[in-house]
Amino acid sequence: MLDEVINRNEDKERCNHCAALQVENLRLSKELAEMEKRANHDVLTGLPNRRFFIESLEKRIMRCQRYGDNTALLFLDVDDLKRVNDSHGHAAGDLLLVRLGKILKDNIRACDMVARIGGDEFALLLDNLDADQVENKILALMDRFKSANLEHAGQALQFGAAIGYSFVGPTDTVSALMSRADEAMYNSKGDDN
Repeated sequence: MLDEVINRNEDKERCNHCAALQVENLRLSKELAEMEKRANHDVLTGLPNRRFFIESLEKRIMRCQRYGDNTALLFLDVDDLKRVNDSHGHAAGDLLLVRLGKILKDNIRACDMVARIGGDEFALLLDNLDADQVENKILALMDRFKSANLEHAGQALQFGAAIGYSFVGPTDTVSALMSRADEAMYNSKGDDN
């Protein structure tokens, strides 16, 4: 009889420990998920950051090379962000970046990706589009930027961007693909002048 009471007490104590461990595991899982989000996302825009983007790009390149999929890498550089920051303050510049990030995110498909990869630079991965479709997407995005109606302190802020792109090639590396897209973006700046 005494053994039964001792065993019941031990079982009850074990159950209390199990419940406490489950609560702690849940807390740690939530904390880990939050830390991963902070490590992989831009604080200002909430978009994936450069680190996460590069990891995703590596996977897309491997998939394209293995299965023959088609992915375009777009680089986008915001026009005159320094002028906005100098004229209207950094809060206005931040607002512009957040709005731009939202426009980009709202105008891609679920299979695509947008990330903020630097101060005024964004990158997009667009799957299964040909060159004409990519160029039409760029034109549509430029139209969305022009009609964004961004206001800060009662003043309308106009913004635009230079966008260049490159498709994943059969022997591409991350750096080679990014270099081509970056060069195409800078060449598109020359087209605007």
